Amino acid sequence: MERFYSIKDLAIESGVSYHTVYHYIRKGLLSEVGVIGEDQRLFDMECLDRLREILTLREAGKGISEIKEILAERV
Repeated sequence: MERFYSIKDLAIESGVSYHTVYHYIRKGLLSEVGVIGEDQRLFDMECLDRLREILTLREAGKGISEIKEILAERV
């Protein structure tokens, strides 16, 4: 059975704040796989892996636009 995560869950699992996760969503680096109700976003394991990749790239000194390019090439 597939597990789904909230923004808060993603933050906890990746070791960053809720605001950091939400920032990457607003910048278009991360998107939900579904929504419950009006505002409960759902993410899957692939989203968590992508967030971890984003964080690794940020730690390597990459900017948001550069990360977008890198991730676009991998799709």
